[in-house]
Order: sequence, then structure tokens, then C-alpha cells
Amino acid sequence: MPRAERKRPRQSAETASIASEEEAVANAISDVDMYSDEDLDGGFEDVEGEEEVAAPLQEEPSRTTAAHYAIPSLDEIHGLKETSDLYQNNVFKLQLDEMLKHTKPSMAHAGPMESALRELQATLQAIPAIEAQPLSAAKKVLEQRVGRSVIIPFCDPVPHQDPAYTFAFDKPSALNLVGSWPLKAAARRPGTMDVDVEVVMPSSLFQEKDTFNARYFYKRAFYMAVLAEHLHQVRETLSMQVEYLDLGGDRRRTCIVLRPERTKGDLDFTKLHAVIRIHLAHAPNTFPLARLAPNRNSLRGSQVDSAGEALPPTPIYNSCVVADSLRLAHLVFLHATSDMCPHFAEACQLLKTWAMQRGFGSLDATAPKYAARRVVAGTDDARFVLSMVLAHLLHGAPKGTPMRHKLAVGLSSVQLFRGTLDFLSKLATHVHMKAQPRFGLSASPIPPASFDVFERAFVDPSGSVNLFAHWPTSSVDALSREASQAMRMLNDGGDYFADLFLTPMCYAALQCDEVAQVRVSSKSLSALAQQDAGSARLAAMRRLLAIGTQALRQRAHGLIAYHAPHTSYALDAPCTPDGRVDVGVWLDAQHAWHQVDHGPSPDTPDASAFRAFWGDVAELRRFRDGRVLESVVWPVKNLAQRAALPRHILQYAWTFHACAKHVRFAGDAMQDLLERPTALTSRAFLQDPAVQGFQLVQSAYDTLVRELRAMDELPLSVLGVTPTAPALRSMNPMIPGPLNLGELGHTVPDVAAYLPVHDVLITMESSGQWPDDLAAIQEMKTALYERMAEVLPKRLAGATARVVYDTDATTQETIQDQTSLQVTMAHGFAFGLRIHHDREHVLLERLLRDAKARAPGVRALARYEARFVHAPTHHGALQALHDRYPALGPTVRLTRRWLAAQGLSCHVPVPAIELVCVAAFLSNAHAPPTTGVHGWVRVLDLLARWDWRETPLLIPLEHATRLAHQHKAAQSDDEARALPDGAAPTFPAAQRADAEQHFSTLRARDPAYKSMAWVLVTEMDITSKAWTRPAPTAMIADGIRQLAQRAMRVWEQAMPVRTSQVHVLFTPAWDAYDFVIHLNPSVHMRYAESLSPDATHWLAPRKKRAYANLEEAPLRPSVYGSEPRPGFDPVQEYVMLLQTLYPDICTLFYDDMGGTAIGGIWNAAYTSPHPFKVLQGYSAQPHAKGVRLNQAAILAEMKRLGDGLVERLEAS
Repeated sequence: MPRAERKRPRQSAETASIASEEEAVANAISDVDMYSDEDLDGGFEDVEGEEEVAAPLQEEPSRTTAAHYAIPSLDEIHGLKETSDLYQNNVFKLQLDEMLKHTKPSMAHAGPMESALRELQATLQAIPAIEAQPLSAAKKVLEQRVGRSVIIPFCDPVPHQDPAYTFAFDKPSALNLVGSWPLKAAARRPGTMDVDVEVVMPSSLFQEKDTFNARYFYKRAFYMAVLAEHLHQVRETLSMQVEYLDLGGDRRRTCIVLRPERTKGDLDFTKLHAVIRIHLAHAPNTFPLARLAPNRNSLRGSQVDSAGEALPPTPIYNSCVVADSLRLAHLVFLHATSDMCPHFAEACQLLKTWAMQRGFGSLDATAPKYAARRVVAGTDDARFVLSMVLAHLLHGAPKGTPMRHKLAVGLSSVQLFRGTLDFLSKLATHVHMKAQPRFGLSASPIPPASFDVFERAFVDPSGSVNLFAHWPTSSVDALSREASQAMRMLNDGGDYFADLFLTPMCYAALQCDEVAQVRVSSKSLSALAQQDAGSARLAAMRRLLAIGTQALRQRAHGLIAYHAPHTSYALDAPCTPDGRVDVGVWLDAQHAWHQVDHGPSPDTPDASAFRAFWGDVAELRRFRDGRVLESVVWPVKNLAQRAALPRHILQYAWTFHACAKHVRFAGDAMQDLLERPTALTSRAFLQDPAVQGFQLVQSAYDTLVRELRAMDELPLSVLGVTPTAPALRSMNPMIPGPLNLGELGHTVPDVAAYLPVHDVLITMESSGQWPDDLAAIQEMKTALYERMAEVLPKRLAGATARVVYDTDATTQETIQDQTSLQVTMAHGFAFGLRIHHDREHVLLERLLRDAKARAPGVRALARYEARFVHAPTHHGALQALHDRYPALGPTVRLTRRWLAAQGLSCHVPVPAIELVCVAAFLSNAHAPPTTGVHGWVRVLDLLARWDWRETPLLIPLEHATRLAHQHKAAQSDDEARALPDGAAPTFPAAQRADAEQHFSTLRARDPAYKSMAWVLVTEMDITSKAWTRPAPTAMIADGIRQLAQRAMRVWEQAMPVRTSQVHVLFTPAWDAYDFVIHLNPSVHMRYAESLSPDATHWLAPRKKRAYANLEEAPLRPSVYGSEPRPGFDPVQEYVMLLQTLYPDICTLFYDDMGGTAIGGIWNAAYTSPHPFKVLQGYSAQPHAKGVRLNQAAILAEMKRLGDGLVERLEAS
């Protein structure tokens, strides 16, 4: 099992003195990579060192011993009440305080930044002017000055000839420090922070008509090129690299990035982990605002319609022009708000950190470890927008609107954070901020109704710009959705601190039900739409999301697009944006898989639009209720096609409207993982299980139950029948099919001849005929099985029944349940029946009082509780949850498939795997997944982040089951009652405390994790003794966590959208094992379930065929013959034999779903030399220091024991 050492983050002297909870938070912050690689060079720790040096100057007088017993001050009482009422637990408060210490930028390194800003100001003011002249001449003057060719960062369409207006340069009329740095509201994040400087261009360079046809942006680009090239000339003096950055990928918002170089000079601010960004601005009164209203058009000329019709508005274009004049006014407004509200800056930092972890906001991801992070489309200015939202809530809405004052200025930072999230969770489509004339934000002449051209609008106090102008509608809705989820976490009372602030959630696969990798296409977009959006890529992305939203309609709650962070680029190397986008979809489980899309009536105006949108797939249909509607009927032939229906709809819509190409869905790449090859299913099964799914085995079970209840030939009647098999709750990795028993050994190849047995419990009526002795009870069960074996074949035509013993049955354990009735039905299913007699439980507990019989009594009681108490309870709960969350079944199936592929399925009990999957659904940290792929990724994330050594996994199974039953009852009652809300089930506080106390006692008693590595706690099983007492071991639990972490890195760094990429996740590292036993696939009865079965292992070799081109190639001769063998798996039996013979010598790993290799790891205690012992129980060889394990001899024994099944054996 591969093992990865985990580096402990370094702690400073200050951090080491904090309470243990704070240390844990500091370590967690380091683990989630909030800082750059340069932190390891001493950046942040130097700050702490300098602060310690300066500490004596501001050290508070020490408190005397008596002061510790003084009456608490008013502030202390307020803090205690806030901790209990607001934070709900003191750990959250400690975590928050510790995080804020790391989030705030260190002012100890601000000195070099201030020096650099002063030097920058002097440099910019000294740049000589360029007189007004044509573009080519002005560019030539600039190139002569800098001595090299110049590339001007023009927006599209780039002017190729001299326009009819002139270009000039003059020194800036003003330089302003803007953004969050002067507000002291900046928050550290992965990569670097931004210190924003605004350079105000002189108004003399512009004319009123420069607002049309990108004239303003062309002049702005030339002005920026002059600044950038002159800064490039003095880069060595400034000790900075000069680059361009297109904010939001929009060339109209390009800024200059000054990246410091490590020189240890006065201008070296590398330890601050920040860059300086230079933005260009124009004076507020340069252009008339009325012309720049969102419903006005500013792109004319070649786009004018020949019919003379009014041109569509250009709201995004107009917003870009207006926004360039408002940075300073917005800063003054936010600064006044910060003065008014003491905790404003801190609340902004919380909002920014929360949003950053979810992909909202730009990211300077120059370090390789941040390259995998993604940004939500259009949200590069999210940090500024969130600050304005908080300011809006503090100042209140304009008069005449329902909300006057939302938040009080005296609230704490957490209260402000919660209030802002609550507002965002209920965000209206259009919000207008109150005008602020005192800060230069007077009401503009633009009427509020002009903002109706935006689907989502948040209008600044000046009433002239929509702060959501660059955000696609889906991105705004995603922000609101994330805020709703965060409110559920805050209201839960659980420990969700890491989920809120520390864990990156900026990946589509982790957030969404369906994810696709798309390359956007702008073929069908008009030039006007491209120029309004800022580029063809931005316009195509907006159209992609709009088309997808319209295509899915009520099938989805929303779409979201992620892309790589926009990076800065050299002045002479223009950036070419990547057209690839990761699109995520949040599906509505109630409507996502409906086969028919209902459209409008054909006599309505919307009918033509419906037909135009859907094209040839739209048709007119009459429904049973008499309605005649435009409709789209999607063909579905099997369960896989139904599961892929949303993907198919998106693929069709995007292709039909030519807004995307190279569309690849992760769900499509994983579709074959849970299916057998069609060539084998057609041979092996009477009906294809891929068509009807688990309904086939459920129908066979119902038939069996009906006959069991109707039996009157037994001395005792059957009162109840309870299933416990995973297949009967739709959670078996492979859907069981009706095996063609009559063709075994003929048309059914050996590789598909496995017949699984599904366990069922039978409850007989109470009677005095039952003996009061445990051994006699087992004998009576066997007698009843014998009688049933005679009766059932007469009632079920073609069925066979026989009494079987468990594989571990012994003659000494006569008090244990070790027999069952195996029923094989004619239509290809097998069931294992066990009789449950509740008197056994009483007798077994009584037996434990006898010291002599205690050992076998403990074993018998454990088996009884597992089979007859925990198994039916577990099955009932999982079945109810599967009805509530249809994606739970596919999630369990994928998780079991993944663990099996890694060779771990034999080391983790199936119910334990299912409980872990349930935990991924019953969390307020995220909404319940709607697809199996999303659920599986969530399980991987849970396994990767769960520290099983320090924390039990609390699963509110009973509460969730109760809510599931209520939800089902409400639906069956035609929704007459209100359905339960979307909040996740909660674990009772009293039982939580008991579980945590038991966990602490368990770990203190067993610090080496020799038993019960995983602790899975439910309300019915506080001590986690039901499923995880024997397994997994600590080694297996640690291996699962490492494998999950590596799998999550694959999902984060390169979303697997190809089958080959997916198979990497399901391929074990065989070189990590000490030896590998390779099996013969042609005699493996479950080889059909393997990931990539090869037809050569069930078809006869080509040289033995009479005609090589026959459609039905002959099969290999059968080894197992025509007799059905329920539950027989030769590989499993072989592994069990080896584990019995060598229980402590080695640990074996194999894929019980058709795997063709067995990996083994030697126990290091036996491989190293040790003293010889009599009857040591294993083969040993002499050594200078005693004896050691004779590995070669043991491997030879293993090969001999597997003769006919083992092909070869490799040892490292």
C-alpha cells in the first residue's frame, strides 16, 4: 500500500503559545494552501519575529493573580454572550480569530510598498507628453522613445489603419490609491494580493463622441501602452516586472501589473506577497452619462441595420466606460462606511475569503500549486462587489423600497457576514443602492428602468453602473445559491468552519451534478454581441450558459461556468485566452429525467420561438388530457440513456446553436464502469439488466416472498420477510441479471457464469415448539430449511433449493447461525434464506454471564446482531434514503467499484462503505448530490479530508430516515402537507456528546488503532460496533485516505472527461506490492464484471475457428459445466484460503469484481530476522540472526494451491 508522508507546517513561537484549537486552525490554513510558495522562505514568519521584537514597546501591563478572579468587565461579558449566542460554540470563535490573524496582510512589510508607490508616482509624473497625431505617428514616436517595437493592447476589433481621430499622451491629472488596500480590508489569498493605483487620464485627450465605437478604449489602450513601456524602461530601478492583465478577460479593462523582484532593496516588497495594479480612469464629467445608459447603443457604423431599425443596446460596453470614472468615488464611499461601522473591514475579509474558496474573484495563480484552481465566469471583481453589498446593507435602500436598513453599524463582523449572506441568498433580480451625494455619488440622470436590460442588476449609489454588468446571470444565481448553503451551515450549529473558509470549493466536479469540458464557439454570434461583451470568447460563454439554461428549463436549478484564472502577460507577448470552459449543472431530481419537454400551444406566439430553438426534434403532439402542444420527446432505450438525458439535451442544444465544440461530459466517460459488455449480456442473461435495472431482481424477490407467505406445509407459518442484500436496495455495483441457467456451459461462457446469492431474512411465528437451547434452535432451523427445500420447488416451477453451510462453519460452534436455505429460481436468480428467531438474542446475552462459555458466546452474539439486528435496520434506512435521494444508489455503486478496483473491497464491510456514502449526502456543507458521479466525488472528498484518527464520523441516520418517510408520505398525499425543508438532518446534541466521549476513551485505550480505525456513529450505534469493529484496519484506512486524496487531485487538476482518464482512477499501483499473483481470466467466473474485459478470454482462439468472420464466434470449452453454482467465486475462495493459511504473514488485496491479479504485502515483523520458535506456524529459513520468512517457499505454495487459476506470480 503506497504511503505518503505528510509534512507538518511550521509554527512560530507566537502560534505555539495559543490554545490547541487555534493550533489546529493554523495547521489547517497551511494545509489548504492559502499562501504562496514564498511563505516557506520566511515571509509570514519574519513578520511574527519582527512583531516580537516590537512587542515590548506596546506590551500591556501584566495582570496580577488577583485580577484573574476579578468581576468580569462589560466587554468580557459581551464576548462570552456573543460566543454562546452568535458562534454557538467557542471553537468557532477561536478558529475565526486565528484565521483572521493569517488573513490580514502584515503591515510590518508595508514600508517597502509605500516606498515603491512613491517612486511609482514620481516615475509616472515624469513621462513626457506626446502631441495629438494619427495612431501610426503616435505609435512611432513611442517606439522611438523606448527603442523597441510596441504592441498596444487594443480591444477587438483592433484598428488596422489610422482612425479618423488622433491619439495623444499627457501626464496624469491625478494618481489615486484605490481598492481594498487603503481601506485596510484586503484579504490574503492564494497567490498574491492586489494594491490598486488609479491613473486619471487628462480630459483634454477625449471628446464627447469618444464613447462610440470603442474610440475611448482605443485611446485608453494607447495611453496604457505609453505608461507600460516607460515603466518597462525603468524596471531595474523600480525592481519590478511590468506586465499586462486583462481583467475578466476583457481588453477594455486591461491594467498594468507591477510584480516585485527579490532584491532586498528599499523597494523590495516581495514579503508582502502583493502586486501593484495600475488602472486607467477618466474624470467623472468627461462624457455625458445620459449617452451611456444601459439601454442605449454605443456601437454603430457597420452594424447599422439596412432597414433602419433601432440597434440593440450595449449595456456591458456602456458600463465599462462609466466604471472607469467611479473608482475614487466608490473608495470614498466605502471608506466612510468603514469609519461608520467598526467591523466593516473585518466582515469584508470574511466575505472575500468565503467567496475566494468558491471561485468568486480573480486570482493571481502564478505558482504551480494554484494552477488547478478555477474562477467562476465573469466574477473577477467579486471582492469589490461583496464590499458594496455589505455597504448597501449598512446604508439601507432608497426611499420607496421595502428594505430601509438591513444591518446595524454596531454588529460584529460575523453578524455582518451572516447578514450579507442572508441578503445574497434571497437576492432580488434588480437592486438599487441609495444615492450618496456626500461622497460624489449623486443620483445620475439615467432612469432606473433602463437597467431592465440586465437580467440581474445591482446598481451602485450613483445610479449609473450595474456592478453585475460583467457577471453572467448564472454566476449571480450561483453566488446566491452558495450563500444559501452557507446560511444552512451557520444555522446548523455543527463545526463547518473548514467548509466555510478553508476548503477550496472552486471545482465544477465538486460542486455540480453534471460537469462538461467545453470549447466555446462564436460562429453564430453577431459582431455587435461580441463587441458588447468585450471579446468573442466572453460573448460565446454567455451564450453557452443562456442556451444551456433554456434547453434544460425546469430540469436544472442552474448552470455555472468555471475557467482558469486570467494571468498577466508580457508587454510584447499578447495573451490568447483559452476557449476551454468547465460547465457545471445543478439538476432538479424531480424533473431532470423526464422524457418529454412540453412547449406552448401551436396557436400562441411562443410556438414559433420554440420550434426555432429546438429545430427538427420539435413536434406537435396530442396528450391524453386533450392538450395539443409543441413538444420534444427524447428517445430512451435503457437506464444508461435515461441517466444521460440531461447531457444529451445539452449536447444537442449547444451543437444545434453552434455555441460549443468538443463537448465532453465526465458522466459519459464513467458510464461503462457499472455495465458489462453487451456481447456478454446478450449471451448470459435472459433479459438485459441495463434496460430494466434492479427491477428484475426485485420482481423475483416479490415472487419468492409471495410464495413464502402462502406456504402452509410448514409447522410454523412465515410472518415476515426482510431483504438485506445490497441488490435489493439498488446498491450492488453490478445490476444482477437473470442468468440463463439452461445454457450454462454452452452459450453462457464461464467468465459470465457467476450467480450471486441475495440474502433474505424470514421471521416465523412465535410458538412453544421452539426449544430453549441455542444448539437446539440451530438444529430446528436446519430442519425447517429441509422442509422448505421440499415445498418451495413445488410452488416455484423450475426452482431448486438446498440447505448450505457457511464457508466458515465448524462443528465446534454449534450455537452460531451457520446454515441457510439457498433457493435458485428458474428465471436466473438465487436467494439465501435465513430464519430469525428473537429468542436467540436473549439466550446469547444470558450465555455471556458464564465465564467458561463467554468466548464462543461473544462470537455468536456478534454474528447474530450483525445478521438479524443491524443488517435489516441498515437495509430499511438505506432503502428509505435511496427513495429520498435517488443518486445515493449510484454513488454507493461507484464507490464500491472504486474500492474494489484498488483491491480494498475485501477489507471494508459493505455497510460501512454505504454509511460513508450516506454521510456525504447528509451534510449541510453542500446540497445533496443528484447524480452518482457527483456523489462519488463528494465521497472521495470526504474520505480525503476526514481525519479518522482524530474525529468520528457522525451520521444522523435515524433522523434522515424519519425525514425521508415524511417526505414520501407528503408526496403520496398529493403534497397536501408541506414538504420538509432543504436543511440536512442533524445529530442529537446529547448523543453527539456521548459519541465524542466514547471516541476519546477508545483512542486513549487504543492509541495504535489496533481495532476500530473507522468510527462510524449513528443514533442507533453510538459505539460504532456494528460494522467497523474488525475492519478496516489502520493500514487500510490510511491507504484509503491517501488514494482518495490522489483521486481528488486528478479531479481538480484535470477533470477526467475521457475513458482513459477515468480508468487511471480505477487502476491500482501494482508496483507498490511485494508480490502479485496473476490469475487466468478465462476461468474467472466474474471476469465479465472487470473494467476492460478482453473477448479473447471467452472466445476460442482464432486458429481453431472454421471461419474467422462468423458473427457468432465459438466459445472456449467450459470448465465449470452446466450446473448452477450459486455464490461460487473461485477467486474469492482462493483468497479466503490464503488468508486462512497465512493470516498474519501477509495482507492480500484483490478486486472482487472481476479483477485478474492479487497483490500482497509481507508483514515486516516476519520478513526481518528474528529468533526461532517452536511451532511458529509458517515457513522460515535460517539467518545469521535467527530465522526469517521463507518468502520463496510460501509463494510456491500459493501458486500450487491455485493450480489452474494462477497464471504466474511476480515478486519484487
